[in-house]
Amino acid sequence: MKKFLVLAIIVVALFTVDHPLIKEPRERLLGQGVNTLSESSKIQRSTAARIARANVAKAITMTEDEKAYINEALASDEKVRLFHLKYCKENDYNLYFYGSDLITICEIASQAIQEAEGL
Repeated sequence: MKKFLVLAIIVVALFTVDHPLIKEPRERLLGQGVNTLSESSKIQRSTAARIARANVAKAITMTEDEKAYINEALASDEKVRLFHLKYCKENDYNLYFYGSDLITICEIASQAIQEAEGL
């Protein structure tokens, strides 16, 4: 019990002392922990969104801005459905894709939604 109490005091001291020798490594360690947690949460995505993004990346050659837009626009199943409704069914104007590229993305989004519903 005595060793545990000493360990607890040391841990509390490490998190409360603002000396530069302790503060900088602590901040770096906490930053790495937060980055690891945020990256692991990005991996867990919806089925339709994962299928749609993978198939779009295979089917269309895109610039970095277009890739970032697709990753954001197809980030979840709900966003895939919204994208399909807005740009495919209602024919709204898309700033990044038009013509045959948009038609291809619409077909891929439709297939991804159907596959996700079938699982």
